[in-house]
Amino acid sequence: MKVVGFVGSPRENGSTDALIREVLKGAEEAGAETRLYNLAQMDISGCRACMGCKEGDGCEVDDDMQDLYEELHGCGGVVIGTPIYFYNMSAQTKAFTDRLYALLGPGFSKRLGEDRPTVFVVTQGADDPSLFRPVIDKMAEAFGLAGLSVRDTILQACSDGAEGVLRDEELQTRAREAGRALLQ
Repeated sequence: MKVVGFVGSPRENGSTDALIREVLKGAEEAGAETRLYNLAQMDISGCRACMGCKEGDGCEVDDDMQDLYEELHGCGGVVIGTPIYFYNMSAQTKAFTDRLYALLGPGFSKRLGEDRPTVFVVTQGADDPSLFRPVIDKMAEAFGLAGLSVRDTILQACSDGAEGVLRDEELQTRAREAGRALLQ
């Protein structure tokens, strides 16, 4: 089985990236092939609301998202990560999420067929882990609508970069366990 990870942080090698890599390590330990994409390094336009995806069989915008659609169709598990910026997902994650609309067919049918088990990774600077819970739950709902069923959310509050992830053995263990669970 293949598990695909999407880093929605514009900060290279930061806490979101490090935490997603821990989830993917767990998936690899369970026998998965993994692939990682950094959305900030890709050409992903926002949704144009052209509705071409409802008239045809996919998104008409020709950019890097076309490759990501192929990955989503060909994988068995997904990891999506974003930092919380101003009470929401990053702009990179938002563009990706909006473009998931193309995975909805007529009548909100799911073009992926069977839902893909998904781990949602969230990092935040605030030390209160409950502060953004309603926002996180809404993001997970949106992913589920597109066929990416969030089975677990790994949250790092009071994030202090990748070093914080690498110092927190309990967080690393929880992330790897979530990755292994994608294959169950």
